Amino acid sequence: MAEFRISSDDTQIDLRRMATALAESQGWAREDVSIWDNRQGEVIVTVDDALLRKREVDPLHRPRHTPRAVHEACEYLRHEDASLRRVDFRVLRDVTARFFSAGWTVADVLHALAARPDGAAWPEGPEYQGTDWLQARLKAWRTANGDIRPSHSQEAAQLRVISRAGLPMDIGLPEDAEVAQRPVASRAVARSAADDARRLIRQNTRTTTDSLALRDRTSHHITRPDES
Repeated sequence: MAEFRISSDDTQIDLRRMATALAESQGWAREDVSIWDNRQGEVIVTVDDALLRKREVDPLHRPRHTPRAVHEACEYLRHEDASLRRVDFRVLRDVTARFFSAGWTVADVLHALAARPDGAAWPEGPEYQGTDWLQARLKAWRTANGDIRPSHSQEAAQLRVISRAGLPMDIGLPEDAEVAQRPVASRAVARSAADDARRLIRQNTRTTTDSLALRDRTSHHITRPDES
């Protein structure tokens, strides 16, 4: 258990409020942190040691953008998927690098090699191995014009944003598809979901935070032809 104390000579400062704000800024849940006053006018905060340790990102679910990270990811893929053993490593790296650049993770690539976009499993066996089979499976995860589709994890994140916003769940689905009826979100909830979407973009693309911030600032000053 770690402990730190907050004190001040300024009696106007709410030390408990400051301690609570500090805990929230670190992402600690309120029930995981103890805050109390002592007789010396200090506020004592105790935190479980586990909260202070830096959490390692799951290697299967972290983005892979650098050449070294892609190389390590491909080594893992070859170890996990027997159908890739006869694929030249340079070919595997070149083919999958495009998907990693699109924000895919190792878990996403493994999912794409095991199942089609509609969820149906790919066939397995000695005849389903090698470079051609690798390219055929990943080609299914591209659109008609060659763009890379959202990965399994990206689709799940997008659906969470839509669900939280309360937007119609049949967006992009055929008219005869059966879906649950959901109310349209209020502006506040939709704005919160949009914030989640922007964070998702920052996480899964190589666009810098500075450029996104500049885009957000300048968008408010753009004059459109239909505006008076």
